[in-house]
This record gives sequence, C-alpha cells and structure tokens, in this order.
Amino acid sequence: MTILHVSTAESWRGGEQQLANLIAANSDRCQNIVLCVAASAMENYCRLNNIQHFSFSKKWLGRFRAAANLSRLCSKLNISIVHCHDSHAHSMAITAAVFLRNKCPIVVHRRVDFPVGTGTFSRFKYRHPAIGAYICVSETIRKILVPSLKHPELAITIYSSIDLERFKQAAGSKVNLKQELKLPSTAKLIGNTAALAPHKDYTTFVKTAALLTRKHHDWYFVIIGEGAERVRIENEIASNQLENHIFMTGFREDVPQLLGSLDAFLMTSKTEGLGTSILGAFVAKVPVVATKAGGIPELVEEGQSGLLAEVGDAQGLANQMERVLTDHDLKACLVENASNKAKQFDSHIMALETYKTYEKVLQEFDLN
Repeated sequence: MTILHVSTAESWRGGEQQLANLIAANSDRCQNIVLCVAASAMENYCRLNNIQHFSFSKKWLGRFRAAANLSRLCSKLNISIVHCHDSHAHSMAITAAVFLRNKCPIVVHRRVDFPVGTGTFSRFKYRHPAIGAYICVSETIRKILVPSLKHPELAITIYSSIDLERFKQAAGSKVNLKQELKLPSTAKLIGNTAALAPHKDYTTFVKTAALLTRKHHDWYFVIIGEGAERVRIENEIASNQLENHIFMTGFREDVPQLLGSLDAFLMTSKTEGLGTSILGAFVAKVPVVATKAGGIPELVEEGQSGLLAEVGDAQGLANQMERVLTDHDLKACLVENASNKAKQFDSHIMALETYKTYEKVLQEFDLN
C-alpha cells in the first residue's frame, strides 16, 4: 500500500506534526510519500528525515497545474490512496478526480471545528464519491462535519496524538525555564505552547495574566511559540504593563523538555480541533486550565483531567488557575488522571487506526 500525503501548509503547526507522527508510526505498514509546498517547513522536515517527497509552487494552489501534478504522481508511483491533510489539499485532489479522472480514492483529514462552507464548490467537494473517509481529530469535529455529508457514515473520529515515548524521555532531561528567564525558583510559572494565531486568543491569555498578577506578584507567564500575532501580543502585554510578568520565547524545538518547568498550562483558544499541546502537559504532569473550545473538553474533563472555563472568560480562567495552584490535593488528582488519560493518545494508536481506515477504504472501492 502506497499513500500520497498532500499538505499545502508553509509553516509548521499541529497538522504538520500530526502528519509527521503518522508517517513515523506507519513506516512499517505502508509506503508514505509526501506532496508539499516548495521551501515549506514540511519539505524541510522530509529532507532531514529522508522521507520521499515531491513539491509544488504555492502559486499553483487551486489551479489545474497543481491537480495535474498530483494526478501524474498517482499514476507514476502507483498510489493506493491520496490522504489530504488540509482544505487546499482536499480541493486539489477533487480537481484531479473531476477534470483529470484520477481514480485514487481520497481520505480527508478534518482538524478544524467550524462548519463546512456553504459555497457551491465546498458542498461539491465534501460530497464527491471519490472520498472514502473523513478522519476527524475529535468527536466534536465529526458532529460538526456530518450535516454537510451525503454519507455521514464516512466521517469517523481518530484522535490526534503525540509521541508519548519522546515526551517521557524528555521528562528526564528538562530545561530549567525559570532559570533561563531569570526567575526565582519559588516563582509560579504558567505557560502555553502554541502558534501565535488569532484563534488561540492570546488577548484572553494576557487578560487572565493581568488579573492573576495583581494578586500574586510572584506568578509569571510564558508564551512558547511563534506566528503572525507576535507584534499584536507584544503590544497588548505592553499596554497592560506586563513586560516583567509575561515572556515570549519564540519558536522552540525543545518543548517537551520545557514543559516540566511549568507550574500550570493555560490554553485560551476560541476554536480548537482538539488541542494536542495539552497532551504534552498531561505527560509532563503539569495541571491544565483551558477553555471549552472545540474538542478541548474531550481531553480536559472538568475536575478530572483539568479545569475549564468558557471561551473568552478571563475571570473564569483566573479563578480556575487559582484553584489549581493553591489546592495541592486537587492539583495532584488532576495530574494523575491526566497522565493516565494521555496513554490513550499515543501516535502509534492513531497510526494503526488510520491504517485500518486505509484498508477499509480500499476494500470498499474494490467492491465498487
């Protein structure tokens, strides 16, 4: 079985990490080939890890030429399934199926927690018979997607995951982030690891920090990640006079090692497919406070594996953070339950379920 993974993202975010996890864990089961944007983070990853890949110019997206490139690869490499990892990839595969009669069945990964667009092409591409399965990264996303499908049974839930072994090994070689930030060892450090994107709602993160630092002068915050929102976030930090209490590290490759330095993890997202960065905190035994956005409650069960507040509710998040950092028994209970829950989200489980989906899709297309 040969899978052509199509990714059109230029930067490295959660979806790209999930694709990397999938390829690594399924390398013994099937041949994995990647079609990605030239000079993208995914192309660089494939080069560094000796993954067979092909690239295309970003300006080809949505155009016939990109679809023709995909179709040629399917024929030349005897591709079994085209696995689309984002919306643009999905469009490319449907264009190849319609205009170039590409016969490869399509699997679409759905990672966003908002409804399918109502445009003619959106409706068409989500109902096309070439699609054998929709893999949704949370049950929340599956429920949102189903009304847009002609055959709802094609939508299944396979949770996103992390490489548990990598995170466990990192726990033994953690980086002292408090020392790096020149904070006293007794300080409380609350952090997040995510791209600096609008849906992460760092405005609420800053507001939550402002509320907490007024009462707790030895509580500090760190934002680990990079993205287009950086300048805006820096301006908000400055306008709230929190430059000495909120730190921004930029992109870091040692996130698993950094997590152990945190006293708590704060996720303030407005929308979220699942929120896999939370899983790293679970493994590092860092208590989590998060919003109820998207699939997050499927990971963070209120009072069991973490604490929740409504989207945009800075005061609610601040209250929950105070609970978790002042009630030691509650904290111990949350991190123990979360650590056990993380075992369900290992990348090897995700990869096996995805491979079984490939097999089922091929069997059903053979029958037809």
